[in-house]
Amino acid sequence: MREIIKAKSIPNLHGWLLCEFENGEKRFIDIRPSMIGILEKLKDPQLFRQVYVDDDAGTVAWPEDIHIDPDTLYNRGIHSGEIQRLAKIINSDEHGDWLERA
Repeated sequence: MREIIKAKSIPNLHGWLLCEFENGEKRFIDIRPSMIGILEKLKDPQLFRQVYVDDDAGTVAWPEDIHIDPDTLYNRGIHSGEIQRLAKIINSDEHGDWLERA
């Protein structure tokens, strides 16, 4: 089982977390599709920003005993290196018109 050692919500991007796992990987995770049932409470931005790492469970948590499985988060996450590569493509002169060609 994976463990999360650091987590924070992404400012101005409600529903997204940046988590660091025990193997050193950092992943961006969109949990909005999971905000149903008990997790529907996380649609409240004020509650969502209260994310913390539950060291005993090795995962993210919020007040009211809300947790998400760390393996699920890892598998749904986008590696931070992929985000950096995508940003370079979007901002590069070489591929600057890629959107217009699509």
